Amino acid sequence: MSLDSTTPASGTHLRGLSFRKATLQQLDLSDADLAGVDFREAIFDGGSLKDAHLKGARFDGADLRKADLSGMRLVDAALFKGATISHQQAAVLVTELGLRVM
Repeated sequence: MSLDSTTPASGTHLRGLSFRKATLQQLDLSDADLAGVDFREAIFDGGSLKDAHLKGARFDGADLRKADLSGMRLVDAALFKGATISHQQAAVLVTELGLRVM
């Protein structure tokens, strides 16, 4: 499965859907309701998860290095266990979680 930026998704309700092993190209999922969505082993080729509702979403083995993860809350951090992010994303997330990187 492959989704791209021509698929409108920002602010939509996608509860419980599966994007397992999907390639998501420039997909804007900002502000979307992604509760319970399965993103295991998905590849995010750009796009955004900014301020998305992620309760119960799964990201095990997902490649999120090219996705915008801004707006993530501390309670959401555990959902990304096993996912791959970049050093830059890690620094931004740590800062957004209220920690200072020195």
